Order: sequence, then C-alpha cells, then structure tokens
Amino acid sequence: MKLSTENDDYEDCAGKCIIDAFTRIEQNADQNFATAFKRYRKCLLKKGETCDAAIMKHFLDHVKADEKLIKEEGHGEFGKMLEGIPTSHVER
Repeated sequence: MKLSTENDDYEDCAGKCIIDAFTRIEQNADQNFATAFKRYRKCLLKKGETCDAAIMKHFLDHVKADEKLIKEEGHGEFGKMLEGIPTSHVER
C-alpha cells in the first residue's frame, strides 16, 4: 500500500497551517523564518484544539521539537540564525 499526502483528506483541518505558511513564504509576507515559524506554531496550536487528525499530532510534535532547538540551552544560536534568514531567501 502506497501512502500519499496528496490523497489525504486533512487539508481543511491540519493542512491549512502548512498551506498558509508556504503561501506566506512564497509571497515574502513574513520578515524572516523566525516570524514565519511563530505564526505557523500559533496556527497549529489553535487548530490542534479542534482537529483530531493523526497528522495534526505529528505536526504538533514536530513543532514542539523545533521549539526545543530554538529555546534550549546551547541551542539559542539556532533561533538567532532563523531571525537572520529572510523569507525572500527561499528558492523558487
């Protein structure tokens, strides 16, 4: 059995935050990746309150792991690095 996210029915629930994040990056709507991550995190936490799709749990776990890298002792430089990368730096 081959799984494909293209055929999954979770766009309205879990996928909205990812679609919004990538759209904002493509449009250079956020100042940098740190700002984009914070907006994405906020969206996931809000949607996660009502979305019980398995993929949402995965997205929330992933964002929590990223937060650890950004905030934990010894990893603070990662957060500073994200602040220094403009979203316009993304290749199209």
